[in-house]
Amino acid sequence: DDEIMRLVHLFVKNGVNKVRLTGGEPLLRPNLVSLVRSISDALASNNDVSDDMNQSGLVGITTNGISLSRHIDGLVDAGLTGVNISLDTLCADRYAEITRRNGLDKVMRAIEDCIHAFREKYGHARVGPNGTGGSRIKINCVVMKGFNDDELSDFVRMANERFGGDVDMRFIEWMPFNDNGWNTSRFVSYKDMMDKIADEGMPLQRIDDGPNDTTKWWSVQTQEGENSKKARIGFITSMSEHFCSSCNRLRITADGKIKVCLFGSNEKEVSLRDIMRQHQHEDLTLQEEELSRVIFAAVQRKTFALGGHGNAEGIAEAADNRPMTLIGG
Repeated sequence: DDEIMRLVHLFVKNGVNKVRLTGGEPLLRPNLVSLVRSISDALASNNDVSDDMNQSGLVGITTNGISLSRHIDGLVDAGLTGVNISLDTLCADRYAEITRRNGLDKVMRAIEDCIHAFREKYGHARVGPNGTGGSRIKINCVVMKGFNDDELSDFVRMANERFGGDVDMRFIEWMPFNDNGWNTSRFVSYKDMMDKIADEGMPLQRIDDGPNDTTKWWSVQTQEGENSKKARIGFITSMSEHFCSSCNRLRITADGKIKVCLFGSNEKEVSLRDIMRQHQHEDLTLQEEELSRVIFAAVQRKTFALGGHGNAEGIAEAADNRPMTLIGG
């Protein structure tokens, strides 16, 4: 935790105002609550502005949701402001096939518990005045042809009807990583997803995206007189319509390397952990300056788009990246 917090303080000092803990599975970390509290405090100490629209800092996790119900109250109390839940199917048999466990009911219950926990702390599960903005709970679904592309409308209805618009639903284009068998025959593009949802009678309306947003946001269209709180439906279009020119994400891998692009090759990663450990007895100010120089240099070497590979096929052919499980999503 000490090394994580040293990096958090450094990034916050240089303008970062959002930290997300991913995995693997972050809920397996025994001291996750205390880590979230420390990150929340670090973000708050560097920003005097705090309200429902512009909080002093955002702390999120990405999780499979299996054990989330046991932890969500403590995490929200510690300062957690958002949860991303990975869920690729609403069919119990498919869920068991890809996860090798029967846990779909636990995930659905966890979504309900998240809504309750955020309502208890903030008054709403959504941000903005009177809960008029996006949700603090986002459901992420990677779409693959022949596996779950027949469930898109079911996910939309789930977000809008079962959870009353209190969750955001995001569909993610399948992306090539080492060892995930990516191929064009199972790829479903943003346009194909939109066409399928429209063909199944679920009209969507385009709404504004946030600054540096990786998601193209739409809203469920409801009949006049229905509840005005409509679910946001998002599409992460990394392959068919990339957003690299406005992406401001940086990743620190579990082994302490900075990754400035999700699709960047392994050889472009730089170990911040090694720098901290090699110079652990030196003056902390000097070490911070060295880390800052290394991070700045890494960012300056970032390629314009898709890790310099040109397109999805180029990424798959290069095969010079980690598996997604070793990057963190």
